[in-house]
Amino acid sequence: MAFIRYFIGVPRIILNDQTCSSTDKLIYGMINSLSNNKEYCYASNAYFAKELNVGAKTISKSLSKLKELNYIKIDYCKTGRRIILNPSIVSSENSKVSNKKFQEGMEEKEEYKRKYNTRKKNKNKNKIIIEKDVDGVELWNGKRCEATPMDEETRKELEEFINSFKE
Repeated sequence: MAFIRYFIGVPRIILNDQTCSSTDKLIYGMINSLSNNKEYCYASNAYFAKELNVGAKTISKSLSKLKELNYIKIDYCKTGRRIILNPSIVSSENSKVSNKKFQEGMEEKEEYKRKYNTRKKNKNKNKIIIEKDVDGVELWNGKRCEATPMDEETRKELEEFINSFKE
């Protein structure tokens, strides 16, 4: 769920949540990116306020709102405050939309591939490209494939062409 530390990633469920302010969404994105492959971060209100250029009270309200909406959980431990992402809410909501679209798209694509490959196999099934003539000479698409000796003029042109690379 976490994104690379230098970017802010806000899941669609939060982005589309009309009850969240822009600051709430940005703070969630920051928590998400600061979590760095964990599900929590230790950022302080002062850090968020400095980064977003807003007051500490605004940060406190936003964190309370995110906690109330069950997007985050805040635990206090010996090392300080731990802001924990709630992956079950975000994952379950995103999966309702994305998995359905993904699954439908994959099914359509596979159905198309099956139809296309079946038609292609049936089309080429009876078509033989290379076969042998009565004399034993190979036929390619019904035309005889015989080696004919090169005439003298063509041989000289070819030799001149090859020699031009040697010089």
